[in-house]
Amino acid sequence: MTSDTNQFKYTPVRITTIKSERNVTFPVYIHFKEQYLEYIKANTTLDKEKYKKLRKQKITKFYIRSHDEIKYQNFLDSFLEEALNDPNVSVADKSEIVIGHTETALDKMAEDPSNEASFNMTRKAAKNLQKLIFENPESLKNIFGQGDDQSPIIQHSINVAVLSIKFARRKKLADEEIDYLSTAALMHDVALIENEKQHELFKIDKKDLTHDQKKIFFKHTKDLIPLFHEKPYINQAVIELIESHEENLQGSGPHKKKKLTPSQELLSMINRYDKLILTNKITPKEAIKIMMIDELGNYSLKMLSDFQAFLKEETLV
Repeated sequence: MTSDTNQFKYTPVRITTIKSERNVTFPVYIHFKEQYLEYIKANTTLDKEKYKKLRKQKITKFYIRSHDEIKYQNFLDSFLEEALNDPNVSVADKSEIVIGHTETALDKMAEDPSNEASFNMTRKAAKNLQKLIFENPESLKNIFGQGDDQSPIIQHSINVAVLSIKFARRKKLADEEIDYLSTAALMHDVALIENEKQHELFKIDKKDLTHDQKKIFFKHTKDLIPLFHEKPYINQAVIELIESHEENLQGSGPHKKKKLTPSQELLSMINRYDKLILTNKITPKEAIKIMMIDELGNYSLKMLSDFQAFLKEETLV
């Protein structure tokens, strides 16, 4: 392991995206005592035992030099394609790889939400989640509630995305709508990740927030929108889904909308469901029972009943 000077810029990547025993075409670093230490040399592989040790130590991130990001993306694209299409790779391993990619994409999106490369990586992560879930139905249970303990917002975003993808297919939404929905579900709380004040408010159930706290917290539904204005690479449908993810049919959300499209209602409902679990530390089964009583009117009886049936079919409750 060699020390590197700090004249370079570095970017974090999840260690689950750099599997052991696979040739890495760029140097990989760990951050230790204010220094970046070269852990994997370019054009070598990560030893399997070293990888296991890092995971056991709960180290979640490697670092690469910023100018190697294109090499990393090419490496990752090839790795993901091979893993997702290889019948010999277990569903658990496929899930871990896809989630690592998704967590890395959300980390980058949080750093610079208006960056086109960050958006494209997030959109690609959403497509890979769809492929994983539709081709491996059991993967939903491998992912839901099993996200990154280091970042509850990223865990929540992935939970919302995977539930939205699978439930939207059950509701027979068009493939294009599912594309927009899955991308928006991953991005919907990106504005919270880097905002310390809002991050803390995320941990409190919405019903327990004071009036002033709600005003601060709900800013996250507005903060991203100007950054996406007139960006040709992001569809307006994605923007509107992000903007309306805290709305409900009673019009008591931050934008006071009462009319929601099926995709908007679905995303808002699943966002509320997963937040209920995370903030109150209750089981998925307890959360849907509460939703069926407390959220009736905020969401249609049909949407809530179908979602409850879906959770039972997926044996999540």
